[in-house]
Amino acid sequence: MIKINLLPKERIRRVAVAPRILVGLVAVVVVAGLVLATLYLNVQNALVRAEVVQVSARIDELRPQVAEVEALQRQINEARRKEQLLRQIQAMRIPWERVMNELRKILPTDVWLIHIEAKGDGTLTFNGFGLSYESVARFMVNLNGSPVFQNADVVIAQKQDIGKLAVINFSVTAQLAPPGKAAALP
Repeated sequence: MIKINLLPKERIRRVAVAPRILVGLVAVVVVAGLVLATLYLNVQNALVRAEVVQVSARIDELRPQVAEVEALQRQINEARRKEQLLRQIQAMRIPWERVMNELRKILPTDVWLIHIEAKGDGTLTFNGFGLSYESVARFMVNLNGSPVFQNADVVIAQKQDIGKLAVINFSVTAQLAPPGKAAALP
């Protein structure tokens, strides 16, 4: 017998692919994808490990240089600390020659000093005797007018008898003027 298909082409039934073959094909594709993904990840892992080894080797090469740089940094810090200490010592240094020369010029004839004390901040304390309160005041005014001293102030001034002579025992403080004050005055 002859089979004639009178249905249009669109309606012709297709032969169904066996579901087992389709499931098997999907399984093969999934397994192949997993194998390829595993291979790709293994290659990436190997590349990362190789890079880690290279970086570790480079770190080992640089360790001595890093230690040397750290040692140099410590030396630089120590040198800076010493320089700062020297600057502080230099700033605290009192120019005694300048102080004594200026005192020789400004000390009234009826005032004499028995003790001079200097502190690290540039404060000088003058202890002595004067024949009158006016002499002590003149000494303080002369200190303030001097290019070497500033901020002179009487701490104490009291009358005292030395033998038969009445004198004024005094203590005056003053600050050393910055070096620029002497240059600024004509």
